[in-house]
Amino acid sequence: MPLRFEKLQGLGNDFVVVEGPLMDAARARRLCDRRRGVGADGVLTVLPPRTPGAAAAMHIYNSDGSVAAMCGNGIRCLARHLAERRGLDGTMVIDTDAGPRTCTVHRGRGGAVEAVSVEMGPARLQGEEEFRIDGETLRAVRVSMGNPHAVFFDTPTRERAEAVGPKVQALVPGSVNAGFARPGPGGLDLVVYERGAGLTDACGTGACAAAVAAVSRGLAPAGQPIEVRLPGGALRITVGRDLVAVTMRGPAERAFSGETDL
Repeated sequence: MPLRFEKLQGLGNDFVVVEGPLMDAARARRLCDRRRGVGADGVLTVLPPRTPGAAAAMHIYNSDGSVAAMCGNGIRCLARHLAERRGLDGTMVIDTDAGPRTCTVHRGRGGAVEAVSVEMGPARLQGEEEFRIDGETLRAVRVSMGNPHAVFFDTPTRERAEAVGPKVQALVPGSVNAGFARPGPGGLDLVVYERGAGLTDACGTGACAAAVAAVSRGLAPAGQPIEVRLPGGALRITVGRDLVAVTMRGPAERAFSGETDL
C-alpha cells in the first residue's frame, strides 16, 4: 500500500515522519536510502500514547534499521508535526522508549512555529572511560540521555569524528554515540558520529550529553543556556545544577510531504 509521509528536519538531522501502525525495519531502511528512497537519518512513527495525558508515542528507526530509544532533534520534529497536523499547541507530552518527554511549541509572528523546547532529562553522568585507538589513548565522559554517549573533549571536526567514531563504537557493546566537543566563545563546538546513522549534521541528545559533560568538568555554567554549535546549526541547552535536569531548545522545520510505494 502507498505510504503517506512528511519530511521534517532539525538543523539538517532529517526524518521521515509517518502515522502508525509500525512498519518493519527493512522498510525503514528503504525509506532512509538517499539514492533509492526518500532519504533520511531515521524514520519517526507516531503511535498511540502509552501514559495518561500524553499526546502520542514516538518510535524511532535509525537509517540502518536499528531502534533508538530517544532522539532530540526527532522529538522536536514530531512535536511540530503534532502541532500542525493535529492542532495541538503549547505544551504536550510525547512518550518515548526512554520515558515521557515534555515539549513546548514556541510560535513567532503570524503563528508560525519558531522553535520547540524539550525537557530532555533525566541525564545520567556515568563517569570516564578510556579508549585505546591506533596507539592513542582517548578519554571520554560517558553520559546517558536515554541513549548512550561518549563525549570526547577533542577536535570537533567531521574528519576527526569519521576517523575515530566508528572505532569507538566497535569497542562498546551495543555501540555508542561518539561526540567530539570543544569549549569555545559562549558555548561548545560539537560533531557527533551517531549510533545507527553515522555522521549527521546535528544530534540533539549528543548536544545535551556534551553540555552535561562540560558542566560536570566546570567548562560551562549550570543553570544557564549553553550554545552548542553543530555542523547544521546551534541548539541551546540548559543543564541543571544537579546535572540531571536538561532542557533543549531548537528549530524543527518541515521540508515536504509525499507518498511512496517503497
